[in-house]
Amino acid sequence: MTLKRVTPKAAPSLVDDQTLSAPDTRTRSIWLTQLVLAASVVIIGVLVVALRPSLFGVWNFAVGVLAIIVVTVASLAVPWTRLPREAVLVVVFLDTLAIGLMASNTELRFGYLWVFPVMWVAMYFPATMLGAVLATIAVILLLDSTSNPDSNAALRIFIVLLSLGFIGITAHLAMRQMRALRRVLQRQARRLSETLDRRSGQERRTHEILNGVDAGVARISLSGSLLMVNDAFARLYGLDPRDVSQPAKSVEYTGLRGMPVPLSERPLARAARGEIFTDARVWVFTASGEWRVLSVSSKRLSGLDREDASMLLLAYDVTAITHAQRERERLSAIASHELKHPLTVMIGNADLALEDPDLSPRIRERLETILRASERVLEMTSSMLKSSRTAFEGRESYDDIDVRQIVVDSVDSFRPTATAHDVTIALDVHEPLPATADGFRMRQVVDNLVSNAIKYTPRDGDVRITGSIDDDIVTLTVSDTGIGISPDDLPSIMTPYFRTDTAKDTASGTGLGLGITREIIAAHGGTLAIDSELGSGTTVTVRLPRFAPASRGAEKEDS
Repeated sequence: MTLKRVTPKAAPSLVDDQTLSAPDTRTRSIWLTQLVLAASVVIIGVLVVALRPSLFGVWNFAVGVLAIIVVTVASLAVPWTRLPREAVLVVVFLDTLAIGLMASNTELRFGYLWVFPVMWVAMYFPATMLGAVLATIAVILLLDSTSNPDSNAALRIFIVLLSLGFIGITAHLAMRQMRALRRVLQRQARRLSETLDRRSGQERRTHEILNGVDAGVARISLSGSLLMVNDAFARLYGLDPRDVSQPAKSVEYTGLRGMPVPLSERPLARAARGEIFTDARVWVFTASGEWRVLSVSSKRLSGLDREDASMLLLAYDVTAITHAQRERERLSAIASHELKHPLTVMIGNADLALEDPDLSPRIRERLETILRASERVLEMTSSMLKSSRTAFEGRESYDDIDVRQIVVDSVDSFRPTATAHDVTIALDVHEPLPATADGFRMRQVVDNLVSNAIKYTPRDGDVRITGSIDDDIVTLTVSDTGIGISPDDLPSIMTPYFRTDTAKDTASGTGLGLGITREIIAAHGGTLAIDSELGSGTTVTVRLPRFAPASRGAEKEDS
């Protein structure tokens, strides 16, 4: 059996279907012009049948009407897209001859229908073609006047040609002006399109450049609305780049785990007021749960053209730098603190050795050299400890805060941990505890105390936090029923890295928490007291003045 390859028949051309169903502009123009003339002739024919039916007895009138209809039908069937542009002149001259037949040997002035072919030629063809049509009309009029002698024939021919010539010339000039105007508009449209493309390209490149930098960039109107943000700014503040009017998902704080920045003091609000600032530090808790430190600066942008003046906000992520700086200060503080003890021992032993009267002059000289060098190193260490203590003092920002709210927030954050360890937390703070202090550092103090109380309290134990205010002193007490501290270890409990044996067996830790807590309280002019009994629990009492030392000094200067 031989298999034959069957070639499928070609489908009908879609182009041909589109040509039949959707003619081009030139074809539609020819159809419309010819149909208007044909419709006018048909209406005249209907009126003639109704009013002067005898007129159809004149052979030339009937032939002229029929010729118009035949030419119209033929123009609808001709594929004009395949013919040259001048081919349509055949229709124009046939219309002219047909109208001449209608107008000959009749009293009615059907010659006014010559306006259609005259206007058609005048609008779309050169002036020579207009002259040819007018010459054809003149020949028809002359032949008609010869067959029907009349003393006014010459005047009538002159008036008709003059009127049609005026109409044709006016239409021709108007169309030339329209074409010239269209060319000018097309050139302007092309230029505008090119300008728009260049502007769009420049904006696209600008957006690509802005989105390629790590710094957050935002343009803000003086009314406070965001006009433009780049990807970095949207990522830092949790904004939707497609709709920057939606609220930001990130929250700004005065410090790490500090107090939220007031709405009027946020960089966006400050920039909206027209403030110019540089390196404004703000902590941002992002939507992904990360803390980021931002250095924000603002700059005024002048308005261009019809645009109003606006503000430019630049946000740099300095989290790594900030953490590195704090870690350096912390390590410097710890190192200088630890160096003080061996240096003190060296100086003390050198002093004791120099008191021996039996020392030889050479040994005494060497001991004095060691003593002077040790004292010099001790002085340098003390200077390092003083300069690096800012890492623990928290003097970055003093605000009017409510210590009670800080305690409530801290207890809420540690309550799941206490529940997991079967430890009950009781909060006995029923009144506000206003104070002028660093909210972030106070939260650090409370977190350290509450965390230690829960960590070193066995199961089914209790932790109680009480607070009160008396005579401008805020008192906060954290007591527990935990493992407690022995009297021998209690004096060393705030020494960095010191941990009791019982504490080491109970939970992990570094031994730095209480020392840092005492430094923060001391920086605020307060005191920290610990009362504990081994096996019975610990009570930590914090007394904090309502007004920080710096604030009191300012009040004295004002008074």
